[in-house]
Amino acid sequence: MQIAGTLGCEPEASLPVATGNDSDLEATYRFLNNDRVTAEEILRPHLRETLRRCGEATRLVVAHDTTELNFGRNGREDLGRVGRGKSFGFYAHLALAIDDGEVRRPAGVLGFEIHTRSGTKGRRGHAALQRDGGNESRRWTTLFDRVNQELGAAAIHVMDREADSYALMAHLIERRARFVVRMAGMKRVVADEMDATVADVVASAEVMAEREVPLTARGRNPLPSYRRLHPARRARTAKLAITATPVTIVRPASSSHRKEPCLTLNVVRVVESAAPDGETPIEWRLWTTEPIGTASEVLAVVDAYRCRWMIEEYFKALKTGCAIESRQLETQEGLVNALAIYTPIAWRLLLLRTLSRDHSESPAATVLSPVQLKCLAGGLKRLKRPPLPTKPTARDAMLGVAGLGGHIKNNGDPGWQVLGRGLDKLLLMEVGYLVATDGM
Repeated sequence: MQIAGTLGCEPEASLPVATGNDSDLEATYRFLNNDRVTAEEILRPHLRETLRRCGEATRLVVAHDTTELNFGRNGREDLGRVGRGKSFGFYAHLALAIDDGEVRRPAGVLGFEIHTRSGTKGRRGHAALQRDGGNESRRWTTLFDRVNQELGAAAIHVMDREADSYALMAHLIERRARFVVRMAGMKRVVADEMDATVADVVASAEVMAEREVPLTARGRNPLPSYRRLHPARRARTAKLAITATPVTIVRPASSSHRKEPCLTLNVVRVVESAAPDGETPIEWRLWTTEPIGTASEVLAVVDAYRCRWMIEEYFKALKTGCAIESRQLETQEGLVNALAIYTPIAWRLLLLRTLSRDHSESPAATVLSPVQLKCLAGGLKRLKRPPLPTKPTARDAMLGVAGLGGHIKNNGDPGWQVLGRGLDKLLLMEVGYLVATDGM
């Protein structure tokens, strides 16, 4: 995918254009490697528009997560080690805003933190890890603080197992944040209970709600650590029982620098009651500050955590749709600038695909601007593709964009690559239209 175009009616536009010839490509590389160009400035218009959309959200959820960006085995300037230590790249920790209303949709990216791994630092004690200002676990609090400064208590922050940290949750509570964090284990010691653990308390909680959910099939992951956390499974409908209870946990040695001797949190447990033979039962255990007094409140906690899967889809849009890991820039600074450029483009891809699948009858104007729809109609006509309907829906718009990328309708729904190619062409058409009409 080329670096191209604008994002239409929103001022999160004006991206450098690489039309494919050598001079434009060289100009793009010079722009991205320029010391005066920063990711913060590139991302600022998208951040501004994301905050506007957050203000209009029915229920705002912010999903935090980290993804590995692997640029291959050829060493490049100031890149760290990724994968199994044989490749070069860095880790991007992002916060994705999600409007979890009647129509669940991604609202945009609220920022990212970059960290690298240069090698092993040896075994260190709890005190040394807590004193280390470069400890990569600090990315969770750093990005949360930036997001919280803008949104305050309006958002529910959702995080996966890696965020199951006493120190992090104490920090969130100190900032009066609302959060749902997936529990990594249930061996934490419970206050005022002789030798009791969280597992003991949760096991005695009563079922407050039940739900049936469809589960998609999942293949076998090549990495052993991922296979343990995410085993392969067949598609099925799972019957889930949901319990909830408050728990007070004692501060562990790994968080001895925190002042709070204990934390009181709510725990919501989701467990599959009758998994098929040979299948690993679904089980989530969630720390939360959200209320759990009624069945509807408990289900709301579960739904908030379900929003986290949208950031996984966002990473697919970024890696596959935008092919960020195929960029040939030689420095980390240039690659981070490229990431900032692709951040809003990946969001647009995610918006297109999400609404076209889950809310296909939404108007096309919810995913593309009027200028983009006009360019899309003209592009499809020129390519002799099926035209847009008079009143196109979000699904019509998505299939139209995929058509620009060469999608064949009989092949089923388009994937990220063909959508990325189509959006790239549409953004270039938009630039041409704005230049021709002096709309820049």
